[in-house]
Amino acid sequence: MSVLDLIKLGMRKTLEELYIYTFLFLANLLPDMSVCSILRILFLKPIASVGKGTRIRKNIYVNSFRKLSIGKNCFINRGVQFDCSGSVSIGNNCSIGFNALITTSTHLEKDRVGEDGCTFIGEPVTIGNGVWVGANSTILPGTEIGDNCIIAAGAVVKGKLDPHGVYAGVPAKRIRDTQGIAEKRI
Repeated sequence: MSVLDLIKLGMRKTLEELYIYTFLFLANLLPDMSVCSILRILFLKPIASVGKGTRIRKNIYVNSFRKLSIGKNCFINRGVQFDCSGSVSIGNNCSIGFNALITTSTHLEKDRVGEDGCTFIGEPVTIGNGVWVGANSTILPGTEIGDNCIIAAGAVVKGKLDPHGVYAGVPAKRIRDTQGIAEKRI
């Protein structure tokens, strides 16, 4: 790779970062109205995968839009934070409550340091279709949430969650079946 290629690559990354910061700045200036949600989606289209009918409120945080995929007819409330060191995939017809944290970054144990000396890795998070994540919930790295689950407000979720369940607590445990609640909600 030539020096010119490296400069072009650096310029492209810088322009992409500038676009992201400009998006976050402008998106958060817009009032919380349906029309503004549509504008936020239009701003996001070039840098993230967002399905039709999805609504995004203001004050969200995303550190890597390229690793974020949101399905159709989803609702992302105010203050949601996406740490996309690894990929975050959200299915169709999902709702994410305000101030939820979805994080993919974690660290290796001391004896598993990578060849480059790095202990930081990103583990993907997958959220199925029809999932409802309550306010102030935390979804930890490597989590897989099955279809039609409800995550109670304030829950801390890690691991694989079976479909059609209500999960609550720290750490989140299945407390009952949804019995069709999530399917009727949207």
